[in-house]
Amino acid sequence: MGWFGFGKKSAKIGFKNVDWLEVEGKLRQLDAMNASADQVMAKQLIIQVDVLIDSILKQGNCPGQTMGERLKSLQNIANRSTLNMLWGVHKKRNELAHESGSFMAGWEKDKYYQDAKMAISNLRGIR
Repeated sequence: MGWFGFGKKSAKIGFKNVDWLEVEGKLRQLDAMNASADQVMAKQLIIQVDVLIDSILKQGNCPGQTMGERLKSLQNIANRSTLNMLWGVHKKRNELAHESGSFMAGWEKDKYYQDAKMAISNLRGIR
């Protein structure tokens, strides 16, 4: 490596090194949370699945200081549908976490959670 990090080879984005067994275990926990119709649990579900996605992005060597930056780094390797699902979940998480009085209808919870699971499955296919 050169002076001050210049010439440092950046790690390639890829998801083969993600601990997919851990991800599957976390998804089973989230599936149980999804069974609840409680508003607090619904919000927690979306926040926790967003945390899981960010963990996957970090394990996949996606560069960036924030999750938004890590999502942007996927533009050239993930398809548009996957990116839209990931951004949708993340935006909903931000709304739930930062806007007091935010509400999530049951259909929204189901949509965002299913989008998250589909996007995670799609990321798993990116080597």
